[in-house]
Amino acid sequence: MRKLFEMGSLISIEELSSLKILGGYELVKITDGYAMIRKEGYKIEISGTDIHFDMLLAQSALLSFTELHELRITKDLKKGETHET
Repeated sequence: MRKLFEMGSLISIEELSSLKILGGYELVKITDGYAMIRKEGYKIEISGTDIHFDMLLAQSALLSFTELHELRITKDLKKGETHET
């Protein structure tokens, strides 16, 4: 089956209460106050209150939270790799 529309990669925060992810991703960990997701060589960490998935599909996800405390996106380094500065 062919896809009618190519889905690009997108990460967006909407109204400071949800995180939308389009394109492939890997859910690493989720608790009530923390979530970690890997996407295309990056690690996305979220801390807040009442974190949960509203929608969880293979190529898209919608993560909601009552209050966002911290959002961190870092390059997901492989063992032995170093950051170039």
